[in-house]
Amino acid sequence: MFRNYLATALRSIVRHRLHSVINIGGLAVGLSCAILIILFVRDELSYDNWIPGSGNLWRFEVTFHPPGSRDIPTAETPMPIPLAMRDKIAQVRSATRMAQEHMTLTAGDKEFSEAIGVVDPNFLQVIQLPLVRGDPRAVLSRPENIVISQSAARKYFGNSDPVGKTLTTGRGGCSDAACANTTVSLTIVGVMRDLPHNTQFDFDFLMPNTSLADRNDDRDKQNWLSTNRTFGYLTLTPGTDPATVLAKLRPILNSSIDISAFTKVKMAGSKIVEGRLTPFVKAHMTTDAYRGAMRPPGSWTTVYGLGVVAALILLMACFNFMNLATAQATTRAREISLRKVVGARRGQLVVQFLGESTLLALIALVFSFALVEILLPAYGSFMRRPLALHYFSDWPVTLLIASIALLAGLLSGFYPALVLSGFRPGVTLRANSSGHGGSGRLRATLVVLQFAVSIGLGIGALVVFQQIDFARHIDLGFNRGDVVVTSTAGRLTPDALDSFQRALERGPGIVSVARSNFVPFDSGNDVLPVQRPGDVSFLSPNHIAVSPEYFSLYGIKILAGRSLSDKRADDIFYDLVEKDYAAKDEGHNVMVNASLAKALGYAPADIIGKSFIFGKSHMTVVGVVADTLDGVRSPVQPIAYVYAPNRAQNLIIRIQADHTQEAVDYITHVTRAFVHGVALSPTFLDATYERLYGGEKREGQIFTIFVAVAIVIACLGLFGLAAFAAERRTKEIGMRKVFGAHVLQIVWLLLTQFSAPVLLANLIAWPVAWYFLNHWLQSFAFRIPLNPVYFIGVGLAALLIAWTTVLSHALRVARANPIQALRYE
Repeated sequence: MFRNYLATALRSIVRHRLHSVINIGGLAVGLSCAILIILFVRDELSYDNWIPGSGNLWRFEVTFHPPGSRDIPTAETPMPIPLAMRDKIAQVRSATRMAQEHMTLTAGDKEFSEAIGVVDPNFLQVIQLPLVRGDPRAVLSRPENIVISQSAARKYFGNSDPVGKTLTTGRGGCSDAACANTTVSLTIVGVMRDLPHNTQFDFDFLMPNTSLADRNDDRDKQNWLSTNRTFGYLTLTPGTDPATVLAKLRPILNSSIDISAFTKVKMAGSKIVEGRLTPFVKAHMTTDAYRGAMRPPGSWTTVYGLGVVAALILLMACFNFMNLATAQATTRAREISLRKVVGARRGQLVVQFLGESTLLALIALVFSFALVEILLPAYGSFMRRPLALHYFSDWPVTLLIASIALLAGLLSGFYPALVLSGFRPGVTLRANSSGHGGSGRLRATLVVLQFAVSIGLGIGALVVFQQIDFARHIDLGFNRGDVVVTSTAGRLTPDALDSFQRALERGPGIVSVARSNFVPFDSGNDVLPVQRPGDVSFLSPNHIAVSPEYFSLYGIKILAGRSLSDKRADDIFYDLVEKDYAAKDEGHNVMVNASLAKALGYAPADIIGKSFIFGKSHMTVVGVVADTLDGVRSPVQPIAYVYAPNRAQNLIIRIQADHTQEAVDYITHVTRAFVHGVALSPTFLDATYERLYGGEKREGQIFTIFVAVAIVIACLGLFGLAAFAAERRTKEIGMRKVFGAHVLQIVWLLLTQFSAPVLLANLIAWPVAWYFLNHWLQSFAFRIPLNPVYFIGVGLAALLIAWTTVLSHALRVARANPIQALRYE
């Protein structure tokens, strides 16, 4: 029986080659897309699951609530909080911290700038990263120990054993040049396995925060209002509700945070800082999107979106199968009737046809695996992750994919099997007809759904690219082109900074140089409390330290008043942490942007000369500048600009476009001459901005590829149905030509037959696409409107594609000699 079914299925595949190729090809492509998407989704959801005990780990994070300003959610924590929670909250079993710091490490003649994880000595006991050399309980117990990864060991020492060797770096936490130029020797006592790509961590070195090389000084480690790229990790006693822990944290924050040191208003610490506990293994998909995360975050929108795309593409392939199988019923009606006459039961026929569809699905599965093997290297490279499918070690994935293929075959063949097995042999054989081909209404419905999916995905891809293009070309309020940024790593005194700036200004191809503590698109938020005199409430605008050249270099327009000047002593701003800063800043000057002027209740021209309490000092507004954007995601923020020479340690250099390489080489040379022992490289501001939207751009590109696949599958089905329709209407078309119909009239007749489903598909796709795209665009403060042109354009393109697909069949039938169709009538 099985052999008979198999032989019949193979004969049917060979006899109907066109339809078989369309079915197998469409399903193979659909399964390939599903496999690639499954591998990506699995990878996204696997972050940090490989770390032992990660299920009982939590990352402690904070959100700052500056009064009068938007909330600042972060993935980081102020350094004192995790240890305070461990010591004062019984449900916190252990706590550890990691600060990501950049240092220059030297071994012999090799020198590299590295990201270092500066951690509590118990870090490897709480977060069990695998070591290949060393005891996790002891490797970080001494201040000048360091643990390096396998790849870092090869980078610095080749194939020799690194344990016992030393790396040198500059001393951290320095307030003077002599200290900053002191080196610290770090002894390698352990080697850890290279961290895989699917982790939130980004470092190749671990050193204890008791080391002299730690860049955070004691003041930083006791600051409850600054994160300094620090991450906190906790383990809780089993069964603990995180909400209980956070409730017990509030009194600790209230007793430990006193903002009266920075402003004349008192406020409870828990109103300024709000804690949050995020499951360690979920951080990549959730709070890594907040400020400070070490790696680019995952996106549930991407995961769900690609999952839906995979399901839709598979459904479209199944729709093709169902459509073509029911259409083929006319060619198999006599076969089925004869089988029934000689005793075949309906159940046997259902099994036969389900077997045929399953065989097609298994053949498609084989081709899909081959296609995946071909595409996976390029796909993994494009997605920037080492995606792979190991059929036996990844047996759950292999089993899932095989199950999807079998289910697709069974679902695709179920309705055709019922239709084909339901033919009445007496009627079919007596009428000498080929019966009917199933429900034409069902076939039309499936075509509509296929094109609705394709049109919806096409609109989505178009809008995503338009929004990205809008973001790349939006007027930010300043000129970011041909701007290079370098840093001093906080190692230069004010006098040395001045000399550094003057040396850069003399360089070839350099137009101007300014200084700031802020780098657009790549800096955190510092706030400076502002009060109206006599008002108990206050605002918390962003606080940017600049040199006087800052505004002219960026081309930021001054709307009223003047710029700050290094020639005027009353334009200097002293840092909030300096001794007697309030008395030093009293009566000094500040600049604001238009948004802060508006928030304080003034037009730009009217606020000039007005005094407000900035921090704890009365300061006068001497200039108002135009608002600037930090990208399209964030709304315009109120900003206070101050001239603080000690804090403005980033050098911003505008260069001539035709002297780029010459200028960059000079900047690199001068930076290394002034900043000793630190391997610093200049970066282009434009490149930093482009990276902001690199993820969306890649997602848009992969989305577009899958849209193209969906359209191809829809067109394959339409091509097969057009062939079937042309064959069935041969005699009708012959009669029309006999009565005088022209070729164009015949072609138009067949084109309009397939135009109605596409037009109906537009009516379905447009509102659905609008709903989801409108929701996606809400995540951008500045966004494109959902122009009807996008919807109409994609709809017309779908109609044109449908016509192109059907046209070859329409022309062939329209040009055929009617005698060939009517010679037996």
